[in-house]
Amino acid sequence: MESVELKIKSVIGFNGKIPGAMSYTPCGKYIIYPLGSFVVIKNLKTSKEAFLDGHNNDVSCIAMSHSGEYIASGISHLTGVKANCYIWDFAKAKKLLDSGKVMIGEECAIHLLKQHKGRVQDLGFSANDRYLATLGGQDDNALVVWDVESGQSICGSPAASDSALCLKWVNGRNDRLVTGGNYHVRVWQIDFGLPKLHAMDAKLGSVRRVVLSLAVTDDDEFCYCGTSSGDVLKVNIERNEIISYKDPDTKVPQISGISNHKYSQGVRALQCVYSDALGATNCLVGDGAGTLGLMSGNLKEVAGYKTHLQGGITSISLHPNGKKFLIGTSECNRYEVTPDLVESVLISSCHYGAINDLSFPDGCPDLAVTCSKGDMRIWNIKASQEVLRIQVPNLECLCSVVAPSGTAILSGWDDGKIRSFFPESGKIKFVIPDAHTDKVTALAIADNDYRGQWRVISGGAEGRVRIWKITPTHQAMIISLKEHRGPINSIKVNGDSSQCISASADGSCIIWDLNKYVRLNALFESNVFESVLYHPDESQMLTCGSNHKITYWDSSDGEAIRVIDGGENQMTCLDITSDGEYFISGSKDKTVKLWHYDNGLTVGEGRGHSGNIKQVKVSPDEKSIVSVGSTGEIIFWEMPNLKKISSTLE
Repeated sequence: MESVELKIKSVIGFNGKIPGAMSYTPCGKYIIYPLGSFVVIKNLKTSKEAFLDGHNNDVSCIAMSHSGEYIASGISHLTGVKANCYIWDFAKAKKLLDSGKVMIGEECAIHLLKQHKGRVQDLGFSANDRYLATLGGQDDNALVVWDVESGQSICGSPAASDSALCLKWVNGRNDRLVTGGNYHVRVWQIDFGLPKLHAMDAKLGSVRRVVLSLAVTDDDEFCYCGTSSGDVLKVNIERNEIISYKDPDTKVPQISGISNHKYSQGVRALQCVYSDALGATNCLVGDGAGTLGLMSGNLKEVAGYKTHLQGGITSISLHPNGKKFLIGTSECNRYEVTPDLVESVLISSCHYGAINDLSFPDGCPDLAVTCSKGDMRIWNIKASQEVLRIQVPNLECLCSVVAPSGTAILSGWDDGKIRSFFPESGKIKFVIPDAHTDKVTALAIADNDYRGQWRVISGGAEGRVRIWKITPTHQAMIISLKEHRGPINSIKVNGDSSQCISASADGSCIIWDLNKYVRLNALFESNVFESVLYHPDESQMLTCGSNHKITYWDSSDGEAIRVIDGGENQMTCLDITSDGEYFISGSKDKTVKLWHYDNGLTVGEGRGHSGNIKQVKVSPDEKSIVSVGSTGEIIFWEMPNLKKISSTLE
């Protein structure tokens, strides 16, 4: 039978590290933002999302046209490889989104532009959307102007003698733009007759700054430049029209002011705004430390207009009605802020690094626990919102599991410690220091913690499997088992806690007796084992790993029974339904698959991840599939009708 398409119910994720990544559309009803290799369009009223799928690597820049007809996006790629840009038909994408379609591809791609090598650093539409300017990354460092209608390049030029980092078109004309970067600000004019780009460097005098962000006033007279040193430059960008090389320049862009106040960790985002209360054009400034402030036209701080957000500010977008700002931060938080900067509301949040593990409390399908760099988070699945954040700065959580009673969340960290937290408050319950000499890479719980005394099995990057006795008053190691020669990637305990199996990167899985603490059996394969699980009746086991295969093993003698092709890349994770009739898998080919256990056939397939899938789970009520990825996204899939699928297989 043909596999069904797994439908996405909702997604949590946003790459906030990209400058100018999040913005309102001109109608104000949608927002756009990048997520891995996708461009996401979100309907603010219905909360529906659609993914523009076409890029073969992570999106590095994104721009919305002034008319709302187009979206442009560019990517970051390997050095020497051409990094492409797409121009998307936003009007068509909106219709498909509102009709319920989630994954949108070539049907909305108007042009594929290939010119820059390694990375597209920045891009932007001209005032009337007729032209698109793209800026290459450090290895390319070229400025190219494209015709939006035909998709053909008009002209190009090296951006500067040093790296250019940002660009901005002027507001009132379509032949002039500004670029900034390492120790330069340039004003460009396009001669469409030749065609050719004419650059004129702004005279900055003795001021040497790395320009990270640009904002042009409505009258096109001045450009504000945010710098890595935290100050803002005001540059007069008036210049001569294109004249003969013999004639002297009478108008040269030059610096006209520099702010006294320095913002922490550089000025990452700028937006020129007209304030009715102040009766003048001002500059909204966002820095790398999360400060959002207002600066007057003469570069003075406006008293009382300041707020602090979590994460460096990378995006500022004014709503078309002028009543609120959309702010995106480097820690992937989305805020709505009022124009007076008094009220800021956290609209959404997500992990800003790879999510390493995912777990559910027993019998609770409404909550999920994820772990990543610096924190663990508890999510309300129905609302797709963060409920609790447990932060441990400067460390990475590699694995987590919820105690059967729901009274503790256990987690393994890259400092070799096992930490347990109270799920209601997030406060520390206990810590096992030096649980492993290296990272704690896998955890499992044996016994039922309702009785007060229970056991935890942990695996480390050094290859040891350790068993711990947990009581209300103390934690003690029962035994340390050293037979693996590589990191432990997965540990599973059987139903009566009499044995467990550990899967290692050394190509072995070992079944351990949890009563005598000895090895019962071992499985060997030319493979880096990533995940292992018991079938619910415990007669068989499943493994997956770097050989792209899923292997069935006999629990009694450890012999391989069946091997099936799992995907086009390394398999990373497995989970199984309670009746054992179906199981799910995730892999580095960005695909979630639903399998029939006995037939070994793929009956469902879902594509929505933009990076490696790190973990996948069936929710306790088996109505959803949840998967997490290396780009920080959490995707909730609708479980298809398994009874209907079973009837077609008979």
